[in-house]
Amino acid sequence: MTGFLVQGGSPPNLSVTTAKIVDDAVTLAKMAPGTDGNLITYDASGNPAAVATGSSTNVLTSNGAGAAPTFQAAAAGGAWTLIGTAVASNSASLTITGLSSTYDTYAIAFSDIIGATDDSNCKFMLGDSSGVDSGASDYSQHVMTVKAGSSSYSNSEGVAFSGVDLSRNPGNVTDEGMGGLIYLVQPGDATSKPKITGNMVYQFTDGVVKGMGLIGMRNAVITVDRVHIIFNSGNITSGRMTVWGVSHA
Repeated sequence: MTGFLVQGGSPPNLSVTTAKIVDDAVTLAKMAPGTDGNLITYDASGNPAAVATGSSTNVLTSNGAGAAPTFQAAAAGGAWTLIGTAVASNSASLTITGLSSTYDTYAIAFSDIIGATDDSNCKFMLGDSSGVDSGASDYSQHVMTVKAGSSSYSNSEGVAFSGVDLSRNPGNVTDEGMGGLIYLVQPGDATSKPKITGNMVYQFTDGVVKGMGLIGMRNAVITVDRVHIIFNSGNITSGRMTVWGVSHA
C-alpha cells in the first residue's frame, strides 16, 4: 500500500505551487525541448509562446503591444547606403564597382590619400561594364584652387581631359594627406551625361594647405558602374575611397 495515512485531518496538498519552488531551482535541463533558434515570449493571452526562428541576417522586430515579436529582414541602410570602400597600400589605383541606376546620386569620400610621387596630380574617372574611361578627351572640368596665405586662385578648365582633377601639385609627405567629398549625379540611367561636383583639401608641395572646388562631366552618356582614381605618376601609397548611394526618399 502506498500513500499517506491521515488521521483526523485533510490529505496534504501535493500540488507543485510557486511557493514550493525556490528561486533559481528550475534549470535548463528541466525545461521542455524546443526548436533551435526560437525565443520564448508571451502570447496575447499572457501564456508562454515561442517566436519562430527567422532567416539568416533577420533582426528581431517588435510588433507593438499585444503582439509577439517576429524575426524580419533588416531595414534598408538609411538615406546613405554603402556601396563599397577601397584601401590603398602602394596601389597603382583604386576602383569601386557596384554603382547602378538604383541611385541618381552617389557620394564619394576620400580620406588621407597620399601619392608616392611628389607634385603628381590625382585624377577621378568613371567607367562602365567595358572598363574605366581614360581617353584624352573623355572629360570636361573647371577646377578652382586656393591656397592659405594667398588671396589669388588658380584654375584648370577645358573640355578635353583624361580625368577630373582631385588635386593640383599635392605633396607626398606622410602628413600631407588629401581628403574630401564629391558627388556624382545622373550616373547610371544612360539618359544624361554623368556630372561631378565637390571639394577637396590637401597640402601643396611646400606644405601649405590648399583647397579645391571642382565641377566635371563625362563627355558622353554612359551607364556608370564604377569609379576610379589614379595619380598622373606613381602609386597611391595609402588612403581610402568610399562610395555611398544617396536615396531621395
